[in-house]
Amino acid sequence: MKRFLAIGLCSALLGANAPAAPPASQAAIVKRQLQECMARRMGANKMLSYNDAKRTCKERAQPAKDALASIGPNESGAKAH
Repeated sequence: MKRFLAIGLCSALLGANAPAAPPASQAAIVKRQLQECMARRMGANKMLSYNDAKRTCKERAQPAKDALASIGPNESGAKAH
């Protein structure tokens, strides 16, 4: 009985240190990247507010709409076959 308890305890402790699985959906990945960006920015600048960090990271993740509109269909960077 003690052997089973010891094995169970060891497996629980080893399982607790396992790295988390990467998020499966694109929305979860984007959210995680936003959180990491905000954490880096707020860590580097203690005077930066949460909202300012979020705004800056969102702007960096999504280019401005006028920049997207200026790229024509032939200039998209995709190779023509």
